[in-house]
Amino acid sequence: MVSRSGYYRWRGREKCEQSKRRRLLEAQVIDTLELFKARYGAPRLAEELLTMGMSCCRNTITNIPASRSIQARNGKSFTYRQDALTMNNVAEDNLRRKCPADDINQKWTSDITYIWYQDRWLYLATVRDLCSRKIVG
Repeated sequence: MVSRSGYYRWRGREKCEQSKRRRLLEAQVIDTLELFKARYGAPRLAEELLTMGMSCCRNTITNIPASRSIQARNGKSFTYRQDALTMNNVAEDNLRRKCPADDINQKWTSDITYIWYQDRWLYLATVRDLCSRKIVG
């Protein structure tokens, strides 16, 4: 039980420095979220506030939007489609995934890749015999 005089003294006292700082930080976090259209999560918000000159902890920044049920908006995810650009200009699969060969030079496969070397791209194209598994070209 609390005395009546103790209650009124508590109710009329000035806010502590920690409470003032917390309210200022909350207001700054909400303003920053609105400025960046809620795209920034806690790590980027903390970094942004540090560049503004406010010292803050990432955990504290995480708790402020969470206490107000605010979440950062994620970007759109990539969805794979069959008509993607990677499927254009691809040769037909004549082997139909039946790769074992009975004799040399009956079935060949090829592949191409590119490698960054010093200051330019180099292209590597190979032709492989499926029977001997050797590179023939």
